[in-house]
Amino acid sequence: VVMGEEDGTHPAEMRLFRNIPHMSFDDAAREPDQMFSLNRDPAGELEYPTKIARFSNVYHLSIHFPKNFGAETTKIFYIGLKGEWTEAHRHEVTICNYEASANPADHKLEQITPQTHFIS
Repeated sequence: VVMGEEDGTHPAEMRLFRNIPHMSFDDAAREPDQMFSLNRDPAGELEYPTKIARFSNVYHLSIHFPKNFGAETTKIFYIGLKGEWTEAHRHEVTICNYEASANPADHKLEQITPQTHFIS
C-alpha cells in the first residue's frame, strides 16, 4: 500500500529491489525485481501484490519512486508492507584454531612414565 496526496505529488511508479544492502541511486538504474504503475490512492485502499517467488526470502528491501503525476516533488504519507517477519540470522566470520596433533606441553599430567613418555 502506498498513500500520497490527491494531486500531482503522488508517486506514479514504484520499483522494488531485494537483498541489495547499501543501495545507492546509481544502483537504481539496474533492472528492478518488480515494478508497479501506481494509481492515486490517498485513502490507502489499493494493494499491489508482489511476485511470491521473488520475494519469499527478503532480508533487505529498497523501494525507488522514479516518477510522480507531474509535480516537482513526490510526497508519500504511508507505505504498508504485508508478510511474515522472521529474525535475520547474521553469519559472521568465525576464527578457530584447531590442533592437528596434541602438544604435550599443553596437557600437563603428573602421571607420566619417564621412559616412554606415555600418559597412563
